[in-house]
Amino acid sequence: MIGKLLIRIRSLLLRRRPLFRYSWRYLLPCDGYIAMHRQVMMKSLSQQPWLLGVFIWSLATWYLYWHWVVMYRAMCQLRQQAVDAGVPIWQQVTGLLAAGLGQGISGFDYYRCKLYRVSPQYWWRYVFDFQLPYFHQAFQTHPISQASRSFLTSKSNFAARLSVAGGHPVTTIANVNLQEPWPIDDWLVMASKILIKPEAASRSQGCVTISKPEQWRLEYAEAIYDGTQGLKLLKSRLPMGDYLVQPLLEHHPVMAQWQLSDKTITLRIVSSMVQEAFTLVAANLELNDDSHRRFKVFAVDLVNGTAVMDAEHCAALGWESHETKVSLPHWPAVLAEIELAHRLCADVHTVGWDAVITHNDVVLLEGNLNWGLNVLQSVREAPLLPLLCQSSSVFLKSIE
Repeated sequence: MIGKLLIRIRSLLLRRRPLFRYSWRYLLPCDGYIAMHRQVMMKSLSQQPWLLGVFIWSLATWYLYWHWVVMYRAMCQLRQQAVDAGVPIWQQVTGLLAAGLGQGISGFDYYRCKLYRVSPQYWWRYVFDFQLPYFHQAFQTHPISQASRSFLTSKSNFAARLSVAGGHPVTTIANVNLQEPWPIDDWLVMASKILIKPEAASRSQGCVTISKPEQWRLEYAEAIYDGTQGLKLLKSRLPMGDYLVQPLLEHHPVMAQWQLSDKTITLRIVSSMVQEAFTLVAANLELNDDSHRRFKVFAVDLVNGTAVMDAEHCAALGWESHETKVSLPHWPAVLAEIELAHRLCADVHTVGWDAVITHNDVVLLEGNLNWGLNVLQSVREAPLLPLLCQSSSVFLKSIE
């Protein structure tokens, strides 16, 4: 009995990765980017005082347990990339200790952002996903209106408002739930491929694709379900809730040669709005890699809409070039669509948008209040905070 209780406590307290990994150095009377990190910590604690207990517990578990576990796992998986870059093991160990114990940065973030190439004094210019959603909340200078929140959290409301404003959301064929019958044959008359996604989910969570080469073929979470029996089994595994039925978008034919997969290519674009002044922060091109079940991500130049594919990806495509620069079709239309959408929720400081470039147009999938941070930095091998300061006076004032 006692043994089971101890196992339960361990699973609840130790295996649950801490949300807070703030460093004791945040309390130092420093200006600049350290002050920005401190502002995130203090505002999150002032908004939710009960988090102080979580903060203290997370600090204890981080320093006594999680830092060492994550450091070991990260070294086992990723140390070779640093060795290949000329960074010896002893230097990696000292860097990991400085990152984890000094600034709360995990070993995986240390390697993914290649912090071994950067002096520790510049690590404060990075911001990591463990600070979400508190990072976004700290720089949202006024409450978000219910209209804006609904626009960014309800896909139906998002599509309706954007369409009225002259934008291009994804067309919705039907609204369904898991209890009612799904007239799939009728849907496949309207579109050769169908996407079914939860009304409230983000990104690709809970999404199902349907096609009909001979009989219904449903794909969900990398698994295939065929026919009526497959549909019944699939419904038993899907989360409860309301779902939207939409045609599966096809990206621009020029972009098809950029990946081996036939899945839709998407863009993630972050924009900022301060007192009606719209700016772009960063953009990524996300290509599908079916062999590894992940995305291959490349940074997009915001000025001309180009991305540079690395040698590894070019080799996988069978291209002879060492690196290849590609230009996104309809880039001015992408920028116009993002600005139009952000002006419909102008009281939201920053938004992460998901878009698809089709043959004739640009289609917005959704906007995200709580957009991720790590991948924007790891792809560019550059910190995010200077980019945010350049695009937003709110961030710039916090370090002055």
